[in-house]
Amino acid sequence: MGAATRPAGRVAGWCVLATLLVMPWGAGTARAADGLSPAARLGRQLFFDPGLSASGRQSCASCHDPANHYAPSNARPVQMGGAALDRAGVRAVPTLTYRDENPDFSESLENPDESASGPGGGYDWDGRMASVAAQSASPLTTPFEMANPDLAAVRARVRRNPDYVRIFTKLFGADIFATPDRLVQAMGTALAAFQHEDTSFHPYSSKYDLYARGLATLSAQEQRGMALFNDADRANCASCHTAGQGPGRDGATSVGQFTDFFLKDIGVPANPDIAPAGNGAYDMGLCGPLRTDLTPARDPANRAYCGLFMTPTLRNVASRHVFFHNGSLKSLRDVVEFYVTRDTDPSRWYGRQDAALPYDGLPPDLRGNVDRADMPFAAQTRGGRPILSEREVDDLVAFLKTLTDGYRIPPVQPK
Repeated sequence: MGAATRPAGRVAGWCVLATLLVMPWGAGTARAADGLSPAARLGRQLFFDPGLSASGRQSCASCHDPANHYAPSNARPVQMGGAALDRAGVRAVPTLTYRDENPDFSESLENPDESASGPGGGYDWDGRMASVAAQSASPLTTPFEMANPDLAAVRARVRRNPDYVRIFTKLFGADIFATPDRLVQAMGTALAAFQHEDTSFHPYSSKYDLYARGLATLSAQEQRGMALFNDADRANCASCHTAGQGPGRDGATSVGQFTDFFLKDIGVPANPDIAPAGNGAYDMGLCGPLRTDLTPARDPANRAYCGLFMTPTLRNVASRHVFFHNGSLKSLRDVVEFYVTRDTDPSRWYGRQDAALPYDGLPPDLRGNVDRADMPFAAQTRGGRPILSEREVDDLVAFLKTLTDGYRIPPVQPK
C-alpha cells in the first residue's frame, strides 16, 4: 500500500456521535409504496429539513445535492456552514452514493485478493466514523456544518415539530426523548435507513453498468480508456479503484465500488484557496485535525499515517466540480494528468521547488509517506516522458465518464 502498516485493531476513543451504532426502530417496519420502511421515510424527512441546523437554512441536502449524485453542486473546495453560514469547512464534501459496503476501519485492512494490507475502511476522508448512522448524525453538532451547540439543542429542535414527536415515539418508543443521546442515535439510524434503502444512493445505472450487463456498448475511445484503467503497467487505476472484488462490511466482499476503501497519500497538492486545517498549516488525514486517535503525539509510529486519505469511489466522478480531499483540482482531466505527471513535471503541481520530495501537502519531514512505489508513480522521473500520451489521457477521461449514473440507452433509429 506504500505506507507502513501495524497490527490490525479497532479504533477506540471516538466522540459520542461516532459511537452511535444502528439501533432497531421498533414497530412499523412495513414498506410503503415507495419501497421505504417507516424509518427510512423519517430519514428522508430529516435529510431535507433545514430546521435541524442552527442557521435554520442548512440541511443534509444543502451539501449533498440529490441532483448531483448527493455531492455539492457548486465548485467551492469546501462548503460553508455554522450558525450564520459563514464558517468554511475543513475538507471537500464527498458524495453519499455507494457507501453501503464500507468495511470497518482497521489499521491493517486486508483485501480478498490477498494484496498487501494497510489502513482502510470507515467513513469520511479519514475513516474516523464507524457507520453511516454515526457519520450522518455528526454534522448536527459540527461547528462548521449544522452547528448545534450540543445534542440537547438538537433534541430541542426536534421536539418543536409535533410531527417528529409523533413519528419518533411511534418508531422508537415512548422514552425516545428521555436523553439527547438516544434521540440523536435514532436520527442517525433513520438517516442511515434512508441512504441504505433509497435506490437513488446506489442506482448502478451508469453506462458502464449497462455495458457490464450486456445492455450497452462502449465506444472505441471508452474501450481504450477502460483498457488503460485496468493496465497494471500503465494507468493502473484499478489497483485502488477496483471494479472487481474488494473488502466489504462485516467480513463480506464488495463488488463494483471503484474503490478498495484503503487510505493512501498520493501527494495531493496543497490548496491555497482554503484555510489551513485546524490550527496547523497542513491537513494530516489520519493524523488529524478531525481524527485524534492516531496522532504522532499518542504514538510516534503514527507518523506513517500522516497524509493518508480514503480512496474515494470513482462512480459519478465526472459530475464532481472539485477533486481530492481539499478540492485542489478543478477538472477530471487535470486529475488524470496529475497522476501521470506528478513526478515528471512537479512544478506544474507544486510550484518551483528544488526539493527531491516537493509534495507541499505535507511538511517536509513527512513527505516520505507519499506513494512513490505503485504505478503510475513508479515509472516517473523528473523531466521524463509521461506514461500516458495526451490522447490516452482523453481516452481514460472518456471511460471515467461512463461511470456517471442515469445513462439512457439511445433509441434505435429506424432504417
